[in-house]
Amino acid sequence: MKKLILTLALITVTFGASAQVTLGPRITLISSNLDLREEIANVQEGDAEFGFQYGIFARVKVPVIGLYVQPELLFSKTESTITSGAQNVDLSFNRVDVPIMIGGKIGPLRINAGPSLSFLTSAESDVAGLVTDVKDNYSSTNVGFQAGIGIDILKFAIDLKYEGSLSEKFGDAITVGGNSFSTDERPSQIVLGIGFKLF
Repeated sequence: MKKLILTLALITVTFGASAQVTLGPRITLISSNLDLREEIANVQEGDAEFGFQYGIFARVKVPVIGLYVQPELLFSKTESTITSGAQNVDLSFNRVDVPIMIGGKIGPLRINAGPSLSFLTSAESDVAGLVTDVKDNYSSTNVGFQAGIGIDILKFAIDLKYEGSLSEKFGDAITVGGNSFSTDERPSQIVLGIGFKLF
């Protein structure tokens, strides 16, 4: 993780001498839900739930070619509910997400897309108040993608993006009430982010 942060800082400093750099804090609202590996009797996916992210973003405008690179470092919390028989299984995940967007402007809008790296820091299940650590059921790193549009209003950078996984990965089975089920490693989600440009 330290190497990743240093790499992002190095990218910003390297381009800073010849490109326009923007930096600032960022908060994000996420709508996501987990998918099951397969249909299982008495096990159902819940509705999409909201999560959040907070962190920092940088935007480096590359001279001549008119594109920009926008790396972000975000701490994320998402939740989902799976119904197993008569019991609700509340799953919560904490991650460090690092999307690296490449984009350009069309009129006032920004169009961007790029990879999104995810590092799982904790994962828990809650069944009737009994909390269990299930982090070992999932791999610690994952790669996805983001694509979307954005607009800058005064010092605010607003982005609406879709996030998905580049590969289908499911965690190890979780057993509740005699039912075993596996959920996806990285759910698809809608991301609405607002950043504030300090400079």
